[in-house]
Amino acid sequence: MKDQVKEIIGQEDKKNPLTDEQIAQRLGLRRDEVTLLRHQLNIPDSRKRRLPILRAEIAALLKKHPHISDRELTSQLQSSGIDVSRFTVLNIRKELQALAPTGDASRPPQASGGQGAERTLNFAGMIGADGTLKAAIQQARAAVLYPPGGLHTLLFGPTGVGKSRMAEAMYHFAVEREIMSKYAPFVVFNCADYAKNPQLLLAQLFGYVKGAFTGADQEKAGLVDRANGGVLFLDEIHRLPPEGQENLFYLIDKNLYRRLGEVDFQRRANLLIIGATTESPESSLLLTLRRRIPMMIELPPLSEWSEGERLELVFHFLNEEASRIGRSLKVNREVARALVRYECPGNTGQLHSDIRVLLARALLKNMGTERQEEVEVERHDLPPSVAGSYSSEAAGLDSALLKKEWYVFIPGQRANPMEAEGQAEQPIALLYDWIVERYRSLKEQGQNEELIQLIIHKELETRLGAVSEQHEARLQQLVRLVGEKIVQTVEQMLWIAEKHLTLDHQKISYALAIHLKGILDRQQSGEALAAGGEGVLNKDTVEFSVAKEMGKVVQAFWGINLSDEEIGFLAMYLSQCRTYTQPRKLIGVVAASYGLVGKSMVDVAHRLFEKRHAIAVELHWDDEVQQTVGRIGEAVQKADQGAGVILLADMGAQFLQEVKWQELYGVRVKVIPSLTTTLVVEVLRKCLYSEIPIDQLTAAEGEAAVAADWPAKQAKPKAIIAVCLTGEGSARRLGALLQESLGEKGKRLTYLIGSSLSIRKKYQEWTRQYDILAVVGTVDPMLDGIPFVSFKEIVDESGLAFLNRLLLVQGGIETGQALNQPLHLQDLLSTELSFDSLPAVSKEQVIEYLADKLVQAGCVQQKYKEKVWERERMGPTQIAGIAAIPHADPTYTVKPAVAVARLSQPVEWEAGVWIRFVFMLAIDENCQMAVEELYEWITRPDFIQSAQQQETTTITSLLEVLQWKNK
Repeated sequence: MKDQVKEIIGQEDKKNPLTDEQIAQRLGLRRDEVTLLRHQLNIPDSRKRRLPILRAEIAALLKKHPHISDRELTSQLQSSGIDVSRFTVLNIRKELQALAPTGDASRPPQASGGQGAERTLNFAGMIGADGTLKAAIQQARAAVLYPPGGLHTLLFGPTGVGKSRMAEAMYHFAVEREIMSKYAPFVVFNCADYAKNPQLLLAQLFGYVKGAFTGADQEKAGLVDRANGGVLFLDEIHRLPPEGQENLFYLIDKNLYRRLGEVDFQRRANLLIIGATTESPESSLLLTLRRRIPMMIELPPLSEWSEGERLELVFHFLNEEASRIGRSLKVNREVARALVRYECPGNTGQLHSDIRVLLARALLKNMGTERQEEVEVERHDLPPSVAGSYSSEAAGLDSALLKKEWYVFIPGQRANPMEAEGQAEQPIALLYDWIVERYRSLKEQGQNEELIQLIIHKELETRLGAVSEQHEARLQQLVRLVGEKIVQTVEQMLWIAEKHLTLDHQKISYALAIHLKGILDRQQSGEALAAGGEGVLNKDTVEFSVAKEMGKVVQAFWGINLSDEEIGFLAMYLSQCRTYTQPRKLIGVVAASYGLVGKSMVDVAHRLFEKRHAIAVELHWDDEVQQTVGRIGEAVQKADQGAGVILLADMGAQFLQEVKWQELYGVRVKVIPSLTTTLVVEVLRKCLYSEIPIDQLTAAEGEAAVAADWPAKQAKPKAIIAVCLTGEGSARRLGALLQESLGEKGKRLTYLIGSSLSIRKKYQEWTRQYDILAVVGTVDPMLDGIPFVSFKEIVDESGLAFLNRLLLVQGGIETGQALNQPLHLQDLLSTELSFDSLPAVSKEQVIEYLADKLVQAGCVQQKYKEKVWERERMGPTQIAGIAAIPHADPTYTVKPAVAVARLSQPVEWEAGVWIRFVFMLAIDENCQMAVEELYEWITRPDFIQSAQQQETTTITSLLEVLQWKNK
């Protein structure tokens, strides 16, 4: 069989080598068998086999066209017959540029000196310096002033809070106080750029000597050299590999370092290191490094800024953009109010980006008007990310900060610049110029105004929304499902719609695409177009008028005149996808228990729904009743959204009558005197996804249904409803996509297919036969208590993640497993993941084989293997030189398990340590007990003696001993 594998690989297309899966299909083998054979032949995988050719092709193209874009570079490679993604091309390009000599056509990390800097950022110029940021700035000043050259500092906080700005301000403060020379360098390096290649990262940071590694054909200085005498700012410092952190703390300790490949010679550097991380310092950095960075400064998120500070920041960014585009901005008060008050999880970075998107949309709207020197910015110009999360209730509140109806920003009138952290300056700065040039170009071609608007708007949306590989992957999946022409049609339809309505662009584009595919399929098969849509929405609504205009696009592209019935369906999509709709008030949930039992139950429910809606209250046995009531009362007030609160209390505790809760805390409370994991999940599901009033949900017969309904359902087959608005053809395709995407778990489900027009009649019948987990489709049919997952969410995989969690939690309840209870070793062992006399000859083969088995068994995510290797690089995973326990972070565990292997011959796990038994751990937070039991067993004298003497203990007998030991 080895010869056959070798022959097939020898005859493959070198530009597109065969994967193990493809070879396995040709030979009728399992993929893991091919992987093992390939390892025995010492043949690398398909990616590594193609890498030399890919590098050579990219290097040749870069030599001819050094400034070619990543997109065009990828396109030329694909034209030459190489099937490669832009992400892969980008990474290889970075590697080649990192190895290029200084002065070559590379893009080195950003570095700027103090001399001749056009913009100076100091502490006094930072917005919030006298308020929210005051404490952080005081710490930063102290760090810089500490003799003799300042304290090395770590800045931490969420993405976009201004860590880069703070580092730059510290540098300028040091120059102003003459602690550093005015010529001192300020060098910036983002450790994430090379995180997947630790060797290149260290080469960039410390430099390298000739011959240090393949491709190092001359000596090159690193960033530490360039930062000598100044500041080295290491962004995302947590992405430094352990060996990089060790080199860094040696540099901090001794002011000495070596270039990569140097052995005897040491170099000296005197510099101030400022690191930035979005992670917790305790969890992301080695203890030895943390001890050597004495100053740690936490920067607060934007949500903690006062409204005045946030408004000042908004006005600063608007001033800055006015100068950048060279036009005055006339901004409506409602726009400023929305920017101040909308939810902005990406902090100042996202705020700056959203303002640029807002102005790009407004600039396009003003093209061709009489007053092109001034850009008028109104509420309907707000991007969906702002309009969708901005509460219209908050918009109605009066604000003393915004008294004028319009605010004008004139070029040149700007505050000290505060560049938002993490934003790609150059591409966005050029966006405005691109709009102007594109408009002039199309005008010179003789295009009319409407067509110019259409072309630029479509290209603008592409530039703003399709910049990430993830978005491109989703778009390609949609194109594969419905065809490129349909996607183009939908884009033109939405261009018309968004002139009149603020829409969730992604949500409606997916829905319209699948709907239009159904229309065309029915026409092609000779079926009548759907009836019944005429009454869906009033013809006098703005949605219906807009839908009629959208229908003209379908007529132009496909020659189909849509009836009023079909126009009604389009209007329904518009109505459902508008972003101004008020969120409904939900019933609050409080779970009170003695000890942490309630909290663990609430955690399970939150993990399922990814919404932290319920509040857990820990009660203490030695508390007085009054203290207990007070603790619960605080949680009840916090949970209340105006629709009342359900209190779940264990041991049947009736602390107060329901009316007394309302009298004391002003909140309507309904009590269910029971607390189980299934009950918490079911109550939370109904509160989140149904319109059932609180009285009905907790009425006597309702309580019995809530408490007993779930177990009763388990006897029924589980099902997912796939629904389309007008017909079942598209719903069937969606069901097939679900079945394929959910893997083994998906094969055990029933997929119920229906049309939105008749779904309610079928639903009543289906609920008697099936336990319905969710409904998936293009428009939410509002089935009471059933979670809805949109087609868009299935395509971008967030919906699949939800369905997988739903199946996992329900599967645990169905089999009687307590998901929040500690697991023992016997719970994680199985014969399916146990391998006797595994014929591996290296550590790499063992890890590849066992990790693949865990993936196939659905125990871990696809990235698990990669994370195992990352953990291996951090330090030994062998125990007492007897057994190895390779593992990854619990984040990548789907279902806890241990893959066990007794190797046919020992392999060298690390230098001089030979291992015969391997236990690969896929664990989560409930597995501490199991890990302790495994460690206790491995370190037993009889096991150590058996392993050292290489006795022929079979895996079967090993499992029997392990499971018996822990019963």
